[in-house]
Amino acid sequence: MTDPNSQATMQDCRAELVAALDLDAFSADAYTSASYLEAALEAGVDVVDIATAHDVSKRSIYRVLDRHDIEHETPPKNGPARRLWNAHPDTVPGDD
Repeated sequence: MTDPNSQATMQDCRAELVAALDLDAFSADAYTSASYLEAALEAGVDVVDIATAHDVSKRSIYRVLDRHDIEHETPPKNGPARRLWNAHPDTVPGDD
């Protein structure tokens, strides 16, 4: 079970997207739009927060990015690298 305080909530992610993209309102299906995804990524919103805001899986976001030929970092397919990729940033030690 994850600590609910350690990860952004859906409302937090939606508010971040609305503010970052200067939107009037949040649209639940906007993640299917190439221009929306490009703008969100350029604004520094990561795939995890986009997926959380839209209540879809990260895989759904990656599929839409691929469908629109939008360049993005792709997570490793398996093994320790995938577990590290999926780990919450606070669980990975490093310099801050």
